[in-house]
Amino acid sequence: MPTVARLPRDIKISLNYNNHDPPHFHVVRANGHVVFRIADFQLLRGSISRSDLLFVTAWVRSHQAELALNWVLARAKFELREIPYP
Repeated sequence: MPTVARLPRDIKISLNYNNHDPPHFHVVRANGHVVFRIADFQLLRGSISRSDLLFVTAWVRSHQAELALNWVLARAKFELREIPYP
């Protein structure tokens, strides 16, 4: 699963190639991972602490368009673009 962003708190944001709808991204941590929908940041699978949830959603609000573009690139099997922090 390609990592498109590395955030503080040892959080990685990843997308899969040839993944299923709805467009989503994975938040990967040492203790597991969760899945969020790109369109509205809805948690689709997994659980995450409230502080990490607030941290990730604040970052995603600033990078939603880049995540959506990476989703399109992944579906077309193109190289994904790294998204910088912050």
